[in-house]
Amino acid sequence: MFAICFGANLFAPLLPVMREVHDLSQAQVNFLLAIYIVGLVPALLIGGPASDRRGRRAVVRPALIFSIIGTLVTLTAHFFAEPVSPLILVAGRMLTGAAVGLVLAAGASWLKEVTPPEDGAGTAARRATVATSAGFGIGPLVTGPVAEWLPGPDTTGLALHLVMILVLTPLVWTTPAPPRPAHTPQTHRHRTPLIPPSARSRHFLFAVASWAPWAFGCATTSFAALAPVAGESIGPVVAYTGLIAGITMLTGAVIQPRIGRHADLGASPHPAVLGLATATVGMLLAIAVTAAAPGAGAAWLMVPTAMVLGTAYGIMMVSGLREVQRIAPRDELGALTGVFYSLTYIGFFAPFVISLIAPHTGHIPVFIVGAVVTVVSVPLVLSVTRRG
Repeated sequence: MFAICFGANLFAPLLPVMREVHDLSQAQVNFLLAIYIVGLVPALLIGGPASDRRGRRAVVRPALIFSIIGTLVTLTAHFFAEPVSPLILVAGRMLTGAAVGLVLAAGASWLKEVTPPEDGAGTAARRATVATSAGFGIGPLVTGPVAEWLPGPDTTGLALHLVMILVLTPLVWTTPAPPRPAHTPQTHRHRTPLIPPSARSRHFLFAVASWAPWAFGCATTSFAALAPVAGESIGPVVAYTGLIAGITMLTGAVIQPRIGRHADLGASPHPAVLGLATATVGMLLAIAVTAAAPGAGAAWLMVPTAMVLGTAYGIMMVSGLREVQRIAPRDELGALTGVFYSLTYIGFFAPFVISLIAPHTGHIPVFIVGAVVTVVSVPLVLSVTRRG
């Protein structure tokens, strides 16, 4: 899970590089960041039920293959000019998205199955989200300086990931699969649908689905929408973007075990409410960053802003995955996990939407609307979570 997510988000600090190398606009590179969910969502929705039927390892294996091919295809864009190179980048990102979708759909469920019950109800969810968040964070943190100061800014980071995934693939490929539960003939006849019945429950719709896009919406707003604005006055903008992406995602990884323990104790407020409240603070800080830009003050203020938005992301991911693992029957767990992750990844389009709207309205009104939406969402989520 770590290695595939590393490869997915190493693209974040490469946005300025791709913009220059392939002569793209900010909206176009933000679209490239988000387009991988076109591969990710179908893979999640198909991979979840498939892992429920065929086992988790059977779905993780092709995820490794897709990750290798996706990185290779993205690398080949270096050797082509417009209009071919952007199309190659789109194909590479979609293949990478398929890899992430498959590993998220099956990996979190696999971790739950191999985690001893005595470790606690939320342990598997914390491990899954920490592994993915660490990959999403360390990927850009490594790739940013590599692209800034080493030769081949648009290729060297990708080559590093290719080596990593090639080394890890044989190890994961031969990892023993957990024993599968016995199925009755009726279970075989009635396969879990892509959208399982538990996804239509009131609890899932209002306590999870209603806010799920905010998880990656907060994270990507930090490093893809705000970092370019805050870093206008910074010389090494690629390294700076990688730093902000790393801070955002690693803060999310660090907060997740603590939020898991908070939820295990049944403490108030509910993690979903806490996540929305933190997102509101993040939106207010985003207003301050854009008001201070351009200038060194914005670049420095971006650091705590990234930490707050990363915290919101981390809280929401743990909260949502815990709720999914609590709501779903075992034979729907992979499918409902896929639905949850699909909803969170809608947030990857947030920077693209911002880059389309902000030139006409400015950034500040966009983030004011974001703050209002998160505040309004709190009472709805609170009413559902209180009823259990």
